[in-house]
Amino acid sequence: MRLTVILFQATGNFATPGMKIVILTCLISLALGRPQILTPEELNVVETIRDARSDEGDGNFAYEFETANGILVSAAGTPGEEGQSNIEGSYRFPMGDGRVLEVTYTADERGYRPATKILDA
Repeated sequence: MRLTVILFQATGNFATPGMKIVILTCLISLALGRPQILTPEELNVVETIRDARSDEGDGNFAYEFETANGILVSAAGTPGEEGQSNIEGSYRFPMGDGRVLEVTYTADERGYRPATKILDA
């Protein structure tokens, strides 16, 4: 294997105009790509007003939570005949036009079966 060494003559000016543009572009990219610090209002953080969970360790579980903006989720699970969890649950959320979408579902050996309702608030 032959090693080729390239020597540069020191002229005192190592940054050519092209190198300066590349370095400037890299610095701008770093500045624009830094993580932005957002306030909770900007993140649309919503308070959880209820959060209840139970897990008996034998496949039986339940959870329910509700947020201050009207989202409600609940589910209960039991062990299924084929080793899966059978779950019955529901969730609802405001649609933004004054109505609320509610989904109730069952998930078991026969698959996932949802039912939806649109409720007037």
